[in-house]
Amino acid sequence: MKHYKTMKLNQQQQDLLIGTLLGDGNLQSETKGRTWRYRALHQAEHKEYLLHKYDVVKTLCSSPPIYDEIFDQRSQKTDKRWYFNTQVNESLRLYGNLFYTLDPKTFLLVKDVPEKIELFLTPKAVAYWYMDDGALKWLGKSNAMRISTESFSEEGVNRLQKALKKLYGIETNKVRKTNQNVFIGYRIGINEQNSANFRELIKPHLIDCMKYKVSDGNKGHL
Repeated sequence: MKHYKTMKLNQQQQDLLIGTLLGDGNLQSETKGRTWRYRALHQAEHKEYLLHKYDVVKTLCSSPPIYDEIFDQRSQKTDKRWYFNTQVNESLRLYGNLFYTLDPKTFLLVKDVPEKIELFLTPKAVAYWYMDDGALKWLGKSNAMRISTESFSEEGVNRLQKALKKLYGIETNKVRKTNQNVFIGYRIGINEQNSANFRELIKPHLIDCMKYKVSDGNKGHL
């Protein structure tokens, strides 16, 4: 029987996992959820952010980030990106169990927002979540922001909204997202009234290269 490493995660590693699993990060399992590894991938222009993530969890990794290029036949463009994987580690089991369930019909792992997300949603975790999937709504016209959450269930989005309200007093809107008039899910909107509180919550934890996603309070970005 193969034995996998177990390593106690520090608080920053825990915050990164929670925040980025709400965003672009994912856990991979070749054993239907019995063992896990973490994967991060970003476009080349966000290399600095990808390297920051690697620095946080490099104790779980056996090799440094990798650069590759993939040519898309449909768009006739080359996709340039950086990525890394951790090793399989028993310490990731908690996060796999929180975020993923095994669909009994398809036997595929499905990711959704944890039932008790408020127990894990620290300010730094919120910052990682926003840096991954957040954006200014109308640069130059508004301080409002939004977070792409359409891959989650409506119940999962509701849990995130309730957690932000309960923990930090931040009210959010649930916005329908469509693609060619086909409904695909809900995004979280942060309006003008709540943008200042949200900005102050995450600002101490932002990576410099991702500050362009955050309002400066004067309808521009930091």
